[in-house]
Amino acid sequence: MRISKFLVVTGLTLAMAGFSSSVNAASPPASGSTVNIKSDVLGEKSFTGLIIKGHTYVDLDGFVNCLPFQINSKALSFQSETKTFKVLNEDFAIPTPELQFKVGSDTFQHNDESFRLSDPVLLIQNRIYFPLKDIVSVYDINVSYNSQTKTVQVSKE
Repeated sequence: MRISKFLVVTGLTLAMAGFSSSVNAASPPASGSTVNIKSDVLGEKSFTGLIIKGHTYVDLDGFVNCLPFQINSKALSFQSETKTFKVLNEDFAIPTPELQFKVGSDTFQHNDESFRLSDPVLLIQNRIYFPLKDIVSVYDINVSYNSQTKTVQVSKE
């Protein structure tokens, strides 16, 4: 009796574990797949980004590494109530254009000019992600994919 009870419990446990792993394997990751990115816009930098629906996204660190100007960390602001990220144009000794991004929006502001994005700014696990190509193209920065190294290359045109 004791052995059969043990076998039933073991069988149920294995069946549930198999079901659970098959569900997880079939579910795509909520945040996309990762990709290596190399930027030589302001010095050589390597970091990872996300591929979401065929588009490359970068977090704040990656975003800063792909811009043609430096950003003082004191100039960064995020308002959680409105889900708005700003790069303030204040006197921080580094001249910086004023930028504004809103999570879910398909536009962003550069100084007083509005630019369209083909993909929205995202908030994933409390981190903001920017659609790389749309934003850096405003600054004549090239984004390409090297299929041999499986790396996204960001460089000045």
